Amino acid sequence: MSTELSTLTGKSNFFEDFTVSDVYEHARGKTVEGLENVLITNLVLNTAQAHFNEDVAQSLEQKHRITFGGVTASIVIGLAMQDTGENAVEEVGLDQVRFRAPVLHGDTLYAFTEVLNKEDEPADSRGHKNVGLVTFRHWGVNQRGETVFEGERRVLLKKRAFVAEDLRAREEKAPATKTKPQIRRLSPPGRTSTTNAKTRVAKRARVKTKMARGSKPSQPKPRRSPR
Repeated sequence: MSTELSTLTGKSNFFEDFTVSDVYEHARGKTVEGLENVLITNLVLNTAQAHFNEDVAQSLEQKHRITFGGVTASIVIGLAMQDTGENAVEEVGLDQVRFRAPVLHGDTLYAFTEVLNKEDEPADSRGHKNVGLVTFRHWGVNQRGETVFEGERRVLLKKRAFVAEDLRAREEKAPATKTKPQIRRLSPPGRTSTTNAKTRVAKRARVKTKMARGSKPSQPKPRRSPR
């Protein structure tokens, strides 16, 4: 069973579908678990103990471990990706990143996006055709409505013409099917093949058997010289 990827992608998140000053409230929220914060913090070797040492964190103002900012940013941008990233061909940059309030284990985050700018013909399209550059401002809030993160993300998005053009280009570049060449195994210089070697061993074994029984191995008849 196969599934066409196009059927899983939204129909209204191409470059042409975004308008400057539009604001999106994304559908899903995400509760931050202690495991994902502590695990990722330690995997990336972040040594700030306030992210994973509860004893140390109790001496701080919030009295609890703080979620690593990289986790907070990833969650917020991830929540926005279904609406702003399904037709992305390349992430260009992430700027103006700010963490406005601490995120604690058990907090639930929600994401919002504003379209800041669009470039129909970007100066640097990174070699892609039929794409445009969009600048988004993403921000995330907790269950109390407090802003915890914001940042500006620039991304190259497909235009609607991109799909047909891309498929046509790939078909033209597809190499012709070639017949797999047959490989001949050759013996190294100075050595005979395995088959010949086995034949010699078998002959020597027969000679030794005859000698053990008292019979002499047959000798080749001498050739007479011509007179």
